[in-house]
Amino acid sequence: MNFQNKSILTILFVSMILLLSCTVDKQKNIQTKALTPNISWPITSYNFGQMEELSIPEQIALLSKSGYKGLILKSASKKDFDNFEEYLRVTESTNNFKVDAVFELYKIKDDAERRERWKLVVDRIAGKDIQLWMIFGKDGFDDVFVEDKIREIVAYASPKKVEVILYPHSGTYFESSEEALVFADKIDHPNLKIAFHLYHDIRAGHGSRIPEVFENTKHRLGAVTLAGTDSIADFTSKFTRDTTTIKPLGQGNYNMNNFVEILSNSGYKGSVGFMNFKLKQHPTVYLPKSKEIWDKYLLNR
Repeated sequence: MNFQNKSILTILFVSMILLLSCTVDKQKNIQTKALTPNISWPITSYNFGQMEELSIPEQIALLSKSGYKGLILKSASKKDFDNFEEYLRVTESTNNFKVDAVFELYKIKDDAERRERWKLVVDRIAGKDIQLWMIFGKDGFDDVFVEDKIREIVAYASPKKVEVILYPHSGTYFESSEEALVFADKIDHPNLKIAFHLYHDIRAGHGSRIPEVFENTKHRLGAVTLAGTDSIADFTSKFTRDTTTIKPLGQGNYNMNNFVEILSNSGYKGSVGFMNFKLKQHPTVYLPKSKEIWDKYLLNR
């Protein structure tokens, strides 16, 4: 065999070794990624969507078994508030699971005791790494009042190590994340942030500009929630508004893969909440299925 032929064989052999090595490394990366699909953002859930029909231990057991890492609680009624104790007790005895946030609605038409119950919530969750999410009703006050009230809440909550999150919600004082951002930027307190709810920003008409919204708000983001949703809300009725913007993951025509990419690019490091308001499927069906689909979205990053 002459020198030229030996050289050709040597090159071919080295090329095969390099190709095999690259293939093995690629396979290892795929396997590693498959084992940790949701490492970036722990997924949590509201206790809506027929979850209310289950006992508190049953709710938490189902969520934990389905791969969720936390729970978002409402504080709409005295019963909700009274239930906090059991939620906290059960979550504290459940591995790798916690109450992520409690949300309160401040409405001027409520009596003073109800309006100011947020203080009792702060006292109850103080020092437990649980966020207070604040919604402000639509009517009865102006920007000056809202700003002053937010400042009061932040001043009360901060020494108790409770982070305050402004909660945009359709039909309320701030309906989108950018509207809430105005107050967060003006007050400019390190313990005050805003939430981005995909479905509420879509209801606000922002379905086509989510990348821009994230770019504008990422410096104040303290919470993110989502659901399967259409790109445009149907406001024919409250029912169509809700059913076009709150679906199990995997449903709706909004491209969730694009949303996950936007979320990745924003640098957001917190948890992601799944909104399940009035879903018709039973939670034993939609919770594990939505978590499975969420993991697939993450694998496509």
